[in-house]
Amino acid sequence: MVEFGHEFRRKHFPLIEKDVVPINHGSFGVTPSSVIEYQKQRMEEEEKYTDAFFSLNSTEKYVEQLKQLGSYMGVDYRNFALVTNATTAVNAVLRSLPWDFSKDKILFHSTTYQACANTVRFLKDYFKLQYDVVELQYPLEDDEVLELFEKKLSTGEYKMCLFDMITSMPGVKLPYQQLISLCQKYNVWSLIDGAHAAGQVDLSFLDRLKPDFMTTNLHKWLFVPKTCAMLYVNPKHHDLIQTFPVSWSYGMKLIESPSTSQEVQHNENLLINKFMFVGTATYAQVLSVSEALKFRSDVCGGEDNIRKYQYDLQKRAIEQVKKVFGPGSESLQNSTGSLNPPGLFNVSLPFAEEYMPVLRNLQDDFGYFRVFKYKCDRKMLAENKAYAPFVIHNGKIWVRFSVNLYNELDDYSAGAASVKSVMEQVLHTELENLKLKA
Repeated sequence: MVEFGHEFRRKHFPLIEKDVVPINHGSFGVTPSSVIEYQKQRMEEEEKYTDAFFSLNSTEKYVEQLKQLGSYMGVDYRNFALVTNATTAVNAVLRSLPWDFSKDKILFHSTTYQACANTVRFLKDYFKLQYDVVELQYPLEDDEVLELFEKKLSTGEYKMCLFDMITSMPGVKLPYQQLISLCQKYNVWSLIDGAHAAGQVDLSFLDRLKPDFMTTNLHKWLFVPKTCAMLYVNPKHHDLIQTFPVSWSYGMKLIESPSTSQEVQHNENLLINKFMFVGTATYAQVLSVSEALKFRSDVCGGEDNIRKYQYDLQKRAIEQVKKVFGPGSESLQNSTGSLNPPGLFNVSLPFAEEYMPVLRNLQDDFGYFRVFKYKCDRKMLAENKAYAPFVIHNGKIWVRFSVNLYNELDDYSAGAASVKSVMEQVLHTELENLKLKA
């Protein structure tokens, strides 16, 4: 039976510095050393005979990784493309669609990942694409989230709905399967940002529910090296979707009424052929997908074993963080317990009433929040080496913690103490500054 925790960290994640408390896996991911070594071998393989690798070998190797990923997820690999990250995939979708800028409208939610929301805002600012926002203030029941979305979708105003499977900040699950069905009910295209999904949730629903588009990072929770993500495209959109950036495959089309086996194969492999080569870039991380999956199955004991450890540790870690944060601290959860994925949880950091002026500024002025966050992040990262991201949401400071196989309970004692001490220091300084300006 595999033993997770600090010994597992020393054996399989030795590159993490010894004095670092790693409680923020969710932002960037950390890769096991065996997978990194495999990646290095693939990089060397590229360099031995570059012409042959890229011209003769890369397609077959790329397709083999798609097949293994499809087998792992229980999804037809021909509906996959591998890209650098989820933000790139969202851009590929949003900038492939033939928008009617005079009338088309996108719906997304207030907790959408900022980079993806900014892509929509770019389309508005440069091309006058319209958008609307569903306001989500957690904690929320799943039924409440669905009701808020349906109220908008039922108006018939929207061509597309962009929504998360698991939001970044705060890190909570949305009822994504029901949201897919809602979009289909109202004839709205779905674009699902599942940046945190692979490695945390079962994705076999893709071939069953058939959303229009979905993306997930593989370098976060699946242990694939950075940077690697998957883009799922419903077969009816294979002809429509283009790479980002637009490159060699532009103009590649489905053959109507294919009459030969070669033409049938062309249509079946259209998405693969579009995305397998966009421009010169290393394939090393892409070709390491199979090694990451092998690590999860052979070393970690499979998905159920991984998630059991995460959920068991998460339950204890929440109580430990609340204990360190002190009276008034809360876990961000609803009555059915549906908000927490296995690897993420959020706990509120209580603050004295005297700090309310600072909190109001943090909520109302994003520029002020960014400066405040930078001051906190710098101390946590550089001085304490125990960092967890935070957000001001629904009138409270919520801190997001990650749970992975190399963690133990004392990581959360140290991490919570770091967050609390730093934020109290910065809050006090900011309050004094406000008093001086008054």
